[in-house]
Amino acid sequence: TIKQSKMPDAEQKIENYELGFHLLPEIEEHQIEQKTKEVETLIVKLGGSVNSSRPPKKQHLSYPINHKKYSYFGVINFKLPANNTDQLRDNLKLDEIILRCLILKVRENQKVLRTLKEQSPKSRTRTYTPVKPAGKLKEEIKPEIMEKQIEEVIENI
Repeated sequence: TIKQSKMPDAEQKIENYELGFHLLPEIEEHQIEQKTKEVETLIVKLGGSVNSSRPPKKQHLSYPINHKKYSYFGVINFKLPANNTDQLRDNLKLDEIILRCLILKVRENQKVLRTLKEQSPKSRTRTYTPVKPAGKLKEEIKPEIMEKQIEEVIENI
């Protein structure tokens, strides 16, 4: 059951949020769409509005969640009164099809969960700067002195 907050609508601060959620990998495709619509409906019932949503896609998990190596991962961007986020999280945790979810507050015009395609490749150029050894520099040896030292070593052999 959804409780309406005690504060009047004029006093509630509406914030931008992003919800990332994992669904069980065993569910069928029509259930995926249905669950996404249920979450969006829940947001609206709590006094929010859905800005955009990315439909869940199957992906391999880096670490298993409840012994599952795959899940359907989706993202929903929405606005919601700040007081109702705990209620949304509690309702999502009770759902058995949702493995895990995360609600993040988003600043205006900020993307939080990005795909690899959206990230621009940064050019990586490195410049080489030789490092001079600290301390005393080696003395230069004149060729005549070096030849004399080599002859002495050869004579001692």
